[in-house]
Amino acid sequence: MSGSGAFLHVVMMRFGEGADARFHHQVRVHAQKVRDECAGILMYHYGENVADRSKGYTHATSALFVDAKAHDVYQTSPAHVAMKQYMMSHIKDMVVYDGLLPSQAG
Repeated sequence: MSGSGAFLHVVMMRFGEGADARFHHQVRVHAQKVRDECAGILMYHYGENVADRSKGYTHATSALFVDAKAHDVYQTSPAHVAMKQYMMSHIKDMVVYDGLLPSQAG
């Protein structure tokens, strides 16, 4: 990816019936490990989507990285891989946005 600057990563998810309160708690534990172990993260959040126009995408992970390279490193980090492995059997559908943020200077 060309360009430099902050990089935004958003994953919106629809879950199956097995995604109960215990499941979401464990995902939050995984998210904390990602924050603790992955360099280059400016913000990392897992939470409920409260939009009334969410089309069934009830939860999202949103992350802001210092740059695209930090996002690439995160993708293969042990903490992120463990989180994905835990979640994948519960995800019915997901949509991903990845992109550079425009510079605040201009």
